[in-house]
Amino acid sequence: MLVNIIGAVLLVSLVGVVGAYGLIRFFVMSRSKIMILVSFAAGSMMAVSFFDLIPEAIGGGGNTMLVMEYLVLGFVIFLLIEKAFLLFHCHEENCNLHSSVKLVMVGDSVHNFLDGVAIATSFLVSPILGITTTMAILIHEIPQEFGDIGVMMHAGFSKAKTLAFNLLSAGFAVLGGALGFYYLNRFESFIPYILAITAGGFIYIAATDLLPEVHAESDTRTKISIHSIAMILGILAIWILGKYVGE
Repeated sequence: MLVNIIGAVLLVSLVGVVGAYGLIRFFVMSRSKIMILVSFAAGSMMAVSFFDLIPEAIGGGGNTMLVMEYLVLGFVIFLLIEKAFLLFHCHEENCNLHSSVKLVMVGDSVHNFLDGVAIATSFLVSPILGITTTMAILIHEIPQEFGDIGVMMHAGFSKAKTLAFNLLSAGFAVLGGALGFYYLNRFESFIPYILAITAGGFIYIAATDLLPEVHAESDTRTKISIHSIAMILGILAIWILGKYVGE
């Protein structure tokens, strides 16, 4: 069973990251197109928070009021993490961009870890449920990785470093799958609140880092048209996948 869990987690991680990277590598080359991806990432992060993480936290047994409190806590935690990055590790001109990337990596790593736990949980129930859960997470993963990689490339990361860092973040899903297999009963009650903290972090990244960055580098007409459409598409992609695939 552990082999099935690890295999499923690796499939999700590799296909999500490499697939998204491949799309960007061959079809998105210019800075203006990468900025569109940043808008898409902002929309998808907001959508993942409100359509996926928060409902899953409440539906997974979390107290609604407590989930909301941890949501706000997650927002504050990511705010403090970013301030710490800026205070102690700010030596480049594009320091704000690099701090945003680090926040994306933190949030994505936690999210991937919980995806691994979800896959382990489903396989422990039944192999069929494990397979369907794996496919649902895989389909959700590609648009999110698509946006995350765009953010890193916009910050000036090389293609090799972008791919390596996203694969490293994806490795947390393997950790989640293994720990879920062995210790799920010990920390299952905390999962709803970890989801809420992650949602708060994603909301912080989208609202205070990504969207202001889009506005700063775009003229008024572009803001209203292309980038707004990209953000809406990011929201719609997660909403459609959640409605028709995630159930």
